[in-house]
Order: sequence, then structure tokens, then C-alpha cells
Amino acid sequence: MKLLMITRKIDKDDGLAGFTYNWIKKLSKHLDKLYVICLEKGNISGLPYNIEIYSLGKEKGKNKLKEFFNFQKFAIKLLPKVNGVFAHQNPEYGLLIAPWCKIFRKKLISWYTHKQVSLRLRILNFLSNKMVTASKESFRLKSKKLTVMHHGIDTDLFSFKENRDKLSFLSISRISETKNIHLMIGLIKEIKEKIDKNVVFKIVGSPTLEKDTIYLKELKNKVEDLNLNNNIKFLGSIANNKTPILYQNANIFFNFSDTGSLDKTVLEAMSCGTIPFVSNEAFKNILTPINNLLYVEKDRLNTDNIKEIINMDNSLRLELRKYVENKHSLDSLVKEIKDLFL
Repeated sequence: MKLLMITRKIDKDDGLAGFTYNWIKKLSKHLDKLYVICLEKGNISGLPYNIEIYSLGKEKGKNKLKEFFNFQKFAIKLLPKVNGVFAHQNPEYGLLIAPWCKIFRKKLISWYTHKQVSLRLRILNFLSNKMVTASKESFRLKSKKLTVMHHGIDTDLFSFKENRDKLSFLSISRISETKNIHLMIGLIKEIKEKIDKNVVFKIVGSPTLEKDTIYLKELKNKVEDLNLNNNIKFLGSIANNKTPILYQNANIFFNFSDTGSLDKTVLEAMSCGTIPFVSNEAFKNILTPINNLLYVEKDRLNTDNIKEIINMDNSLRLELRKYVENKHSLDSLVKEIKDLFL
């Protein structure tokens, strides 16, 4: 089988999009050929011989008109060669390829993981043969075409580790106010005062919008004002394949996101045996049955649960790891994606 995948970026060194590198690498193992159209291309070294990458050229400078015509050129070239198209992430990719899929009579399967129900999503749902998502919280449009799959966590890369510092905390995300990192900083202040002054909190991620850059500056000022410079470190963006060691060395992973989506970073943490402490509503029904200390409403964040969580034994870590292996394994996901085209 030969497939065409469309995604935003292929770059093993990218902090946000780096996971797609592993996706295409593992998906290609089940295919004769995988063609990929991406908006921009970075470090693609180490990919198998049966993958061909076609970049629209954003890495050379933004030019929307040129990117549009490059897309049309690649679509005409590649559609006759493949059995179907997998449009990943942004709805725009599925909308752009849909007319060509109709012309060449190719199945279009579109991936979407966001709580927003936009006009673009409604049109994409109409044009696609099937819609797929990681969880029911990540797709809020009623659709008979929807299949809920997995988030695709590479459990070989995000491997389990038992021992770690009890007072080490971690957050990995975009730097954005929707991620509520300021609440994490406030919680670390409480932990320092009520539990142990030697607490360490590492914040991984970078801003993408101007307002996010302002938010990052506000966060750094807050850390300084609270005298937490020795406790909290901003590490910036780190490549996805370099993050496992950060998870493995942290005891607790924070996620207080307002997006309502099943953030893959929480699942990556669980895969490594790092205990999540979250207020993200998408994880309420997942984590509460495992241990009711792991999820808390945003307005009830305090150190009470933390005091108990830091002393949890490895049985909880193993249960978290097992959940990801059973429900969100990348190996299972890529097989299921391929089967949708049969």
C-alpha cells in the first residue's frame, strides 16, 4: 500500500512538531511507500528509504502564494501514485487536498484534535471519507464519520523509569496563558513553603505568538518576585526526542490546560512513569479511576494532593504506563490508520 500524508512540519529537532517524525517513521513500516507533503521541513535524517518528503518551502521563508502553488503541483504529482490520503492536524490540509481526492477517486481520512468546532471543520467533515481523533474530548462535532483512535505515544522512546527525585516537577507545553503556567508557579511557591524548600520545577516550551512572548516575560517576573529563581528553570523549546530524560527524572508532571484536549505530553509523562497532576478536563475520566488524587478542579489547586502524590510507590507508575501501552500506543495507532484505507 502507498499513502500520502499531509502535515505541518517534519523535523526531528522540533519541540512541538517533532513527534510527527516518529509517526511517519513507524507508519512507513506498514507501507510500501509513504509520501509526505509538509508546510516546512527541518532535520529529516534517519528516515527509512520508502519515505519521500515534499516541503511547501516555508523553511526558506514565508510565501503563501508559492506554498499554495507548490501544494497543487505536489498533489497532481502524487495522487495518482497512492491508495489514499491521511490529512494530519490542520483542517486546511484536508480542505486543500479534498478536490484532488475527488478527481482521482482517492479516500481522504482527516485527523483533528481540538475542542473548537469551526466552519472549516464542518466542511472538512463533509468532504472527508472518515474523520479520526485521539479522544472524544478532542472532537466536539457530531459526526457519523468519526472514529476515536489513540494519541500515538512512542512507548519505546518514552520508556519507563522507576527511581527519581520526589521533589522534581515538570511542565512541557507551548508557553501560552491557556496552559496556566502561572498557576503552576504559584503552586511551587506553596510547596516550597509547606513541604520542602529544595523543590525543583522545570518549564519546557516556547511562545509562538506575540501575546505568548509577553506572557513568558510575565512568568519570569513572577518567578523573580516570588524569589523562586533557584527553584524554577525555563529551559525553552526542546526536541521531542530529547524530552524522555526530562520526564524520567521528574516525579510529577503538571498540566492545567484550558484547551480541553487530550494533551499528548501528559500521556508521554505517564508512559515514562511520571505521575500527572492535572486540572485539564479531558483527563478527568481517565485519571480519577486510577487514583482520585491526580485530577483536581483548577480553582481547587493546593498542596494537599501533592503531599500524598510525592510518596506514591511504583505500582501507580506502572499502572499509568500500562494505560498508555494499552490505549495510546503509536504502534497500535499506525496499524489502525493503515487498516482504515483497506
